[in-house]
Amino acid sequence: MSGAAFNYMEDSMLDVQRFDKTRERFAALWENEIVDRCCISVFGMDEAANVEFMTPPSDDMDPRYFLTDPEMIRKRHMKRFEKTYFAGDAFPLVNLNMGPSGHAGYVKGVKVDYTDTMWYHTIMEDELDPEKIVLDEDSYLYRQTFNAAKYLCEEGNGEYLVSMPDNSGNIDVLGSERGAAKLLMDLISEEETVKKCLRRIQEIWETSTAKIYEYLKSYNYGGSCIGWLNTWAPGFHNQMQSDMSVMFSNDYYETYIREELEKQAAFVDYALYHFDGIEQIRHLDTLLSIKRLRMIQWTSVVGQPSPLNYIPVLQRIQKAGKGLLLLLKPQEVESMLENLSSRGLYICTTVVDKEEADAMVKLAKRLTRE
Repeated sequence: MSGAAFNYMEDSMLDVQRFDKTRERFAALWENEIVDRCCISVFGMDEAANVEFMTPPSDDMDPRYFLTDPEMIRKRHMKRFEKTYFAGDAFPLVNLNMGPSGHAGYVKGVKVDYTDTMWYHTIMEDELDPEKIVLDEDSYLYRQTFNAAKYLCEEGNGEYLVSMPDNSGNIDVLGSERGAAKLLMDLISEEETVKKCLRRIQEIWETSTAKIYEYLKSYNYGGSCIGWLNTWAPGFHNQMQSDMSVMFSNDYYETYIREELEKQAAFVDYALYHFDGIEQIRHLDTLLSIKRLRMIQWTSVVGQPSPLNYIPVLQRIQKAGKGLLLLLKPQEVESMLENLSSRGLYICTTVVDKEEADAMVKLAKRLTRE
């Protein structure tokens, strides 16, 4: 179906009455309870709309402007909303994303390249030095994050919600600032120095994350959201991750990552962990032991098997009392619903049109189970 067939203007902005019910379901989700069905967000959207959202309108447009200018961010999202049908618990949400592990851009002296995303230059290429990790509130990305939050919230006029920035993964930040290959060697030979660096990054994360949540919460019904996952929680909610950990053992994960997970899960009310691929299965026992971790979001990395191949692992997550968020292809949804408990289960999927989206929500309601 071509992009021209999509024009969902009447359904593209936040339906407050419907969102009241969605918030009720999300609140139950975080407590591993069910209101009337499992949480499911279904987006009726042509792939062309997503490509347009991700692609500058002209080759000569500055990538930094395209990715970080508040007016451009709003314009891009509004155009995608117009071509999206929001079904189930899906809702219009502006993703305040200033780059992956975005708090790397808040560190003094970090330079950034802008392409289709942000790439950070190393600042410790010669030597691992915790003293170089200093919050710079005058850095472009720090200021722009708050400028964009203010603009997007004030211009939104209740038409959409605004997410927390994608600031997650202290080890991933350090990998950007040191260089991944050198940091992996440091894990072997510079344990205490690495830990000092991670603790300084954690301080930057706590300061910036608390400040942005305090601003955003009044525009998000007292809660907060993760943009790319279309989540909402009735309080302080943020994503945790350690994407670099696919390259090291669980012994190193325990040594370097557990402290961060414990601190961040305690710092927020609704902590979610972004589980980046099947290599992280070796870290699952550690994750399940983090008491304040509420939910795990399973990512099927490109080239890896469908999550349907890992039903026992997903069931293990649920049996440990953790919520489970799955980004699924439409053809995977029915089998997942048949094999998993609907308690604490949140599914996100994208289909081609309004009719298929509504049918998917009906399927979820029919297959909701204990």
